[in-house]
Amino acid sequence: MNREPRIEKIEKLIEPIAEREGLEIVDIELKREAIGLVLRIYLDAREGKVNLDTLAKASEMIGSILDKEDVIRQKYTLEVSSPGIERPLTKPEHFKRFVGSKVMVKTKNPIEGRKQFKGLLAEAGDESFVIETNSERYKIAYSNVAKARLHVEIEF
Repeated sequence: MNREPRIEKIEKLIEPIAEREGLEIVDIELKREAIGLVLRIYLDAREGKVNLDTLAKASEMIGSILDKEDVIRQKYTLEVSSPGIERPLTKPEHFKRFVGSKVMVKTKNPIEGRKQFKGLLAEAGDESFVIETNSERYKIAYSNVAKARLHVEIEF
């Protein structure tokens, strides 16, 4: 789950804002899209649920510090939002918090011939985690994760 240096710098700049507002940085994405460069920052409440007013306040403060520090040296769109129901898992702490939840994981390198896993997050340690799929258990190193998120199945 290595990230580009610019994303690391953005995270270091906005972490004090998130802390002060009782928020956790879930994920940061910087992508080129049809509308141009988009910086998406996903924030969640450390306790309870995040609300729109808190996100709006955090967005203003984040926009100010990013403009002041000029981390992104071109025009971009800033989007600050909650991570949603299928929130990304980007840090070992996220995996530990959601042990017992259903997850979907894509790996960088195959494990037993597979790169996609959907199942129960059974364990989470400092270097790796375990997913149970049916009767199989797969130990996956965080360093091998390309993408991971909670997986919600809605039945009608």
